[in-house]
Amino acid sequence: MRRYLSILRFHLPWLLYALAGDVFFAVLLWITDASAFRTLTLTIVLFSILTFLFVCVLVLASERRMTRALDEFLKSPDETHAQLLLSHLKGAEQRRMKEMCDLILQQKERLGKEISRNEDYEEYVEAWAHEAKTPIALLTMILDNNRDTLDPEMVYKIEYIRSRISECVDQMLQYSRIKGEKKDYRFEHLPIRDIIEEVVEDYRPLLVEKDFLVIDEVRTETIYSDRRALRFILGQIVSNSIKYSAEDPQLRFFIEGENKLVIEDNGIGIKSADLPFIFERGFTGDTGEARKKATGMGLYLVRKMADDMKFTLDVSSETGKGFRIVVQYPMVEF
Repeated sequence: MRRYLSILRFHLPWLLYALAGDVFFAVLLWITDASAFRTLTLTIVLFSILTFLFVCVLVLASERRMTRALDEFLKSPDETHAQLLLSHLKGAEQRRMKEMCDLILQQKERLGKEISRNEDYEEYVEAWAHEAKTPIALLTMILDNNRDTLDPEMVYKIEYIRSRISECVDQMLQYSRIKGEKKDYRFEHLPIRDIIEEVVEDYRPLLVEKDFLVIDEVRTETIYSDRRALRFILGQIVSNSIKYSAEDPQLRFFIEGENKLVIEDNGIGIKSADLPFIFERGFTGDTGEARKKATGMGLYLVRKMADDMKFTLDVSSETGKGFRIVVQYPMVEF
């Protein structure tokens, strides 16, 4: 009802002009022949009211058709809907609306091309990341088969490089995974301790380089999650602890309550001003020299993946006093 009243209010000057015309001619009739005016008064009033109502109905119907055509064009902007919209307008209004429609169609075309380019680029990056997995796996196999014959220092350096490359490739794959419309998660009950051991083994060269002491106090607890997603989440947390470690670094895993996995370290910590933003994409914070190598993607992907797993993340940290993250997972029983 309010919309109809606003339409009539917009056209009110013209409606009042038409009504004023009726009043003007009625006055002329009264001046010319007062007796005829008295005879035709009721007819004039009824005719004026009916004419006024008829014009209002025409205005509302026209505006309703035009509004419907505009809504259809905005929902599906194309040439057909644009022409249908323009058919309800005339003169200057039609020209202005045509300019607007042309601009929207041009923007839609540019946006479509940009989306297509981005999709092609993402497909290329995803394909490249999958292909990069093959030489990484081959390198791992060569190391395992020739570990006794190679120089220990050489083995360590190769494992170190392999770990760094593997982490970057995993980030690319997980980013592509969370952006996809269909996500191939496979949920199952997983022993938390086993996943922690797998992650620690993946990052062993980096942990050894920094001389980390890893304390795993998790026992038989299980978690309902996707294996790859959980490994990635824990892997990124471990990676951050390595990047921002201090002297005599420690990394501790333990269960708090019934369904909270806690990971904490004694690294350089995070400034309180940076803490609310650590899960933002591209945010690196004020972390000194470590900031130069940071991309700001790791914890962003952790947050996105945790949301998919229905995990709740709670972080706490102080500068120089380490970092603590609590992963609260849902209790699922069958």
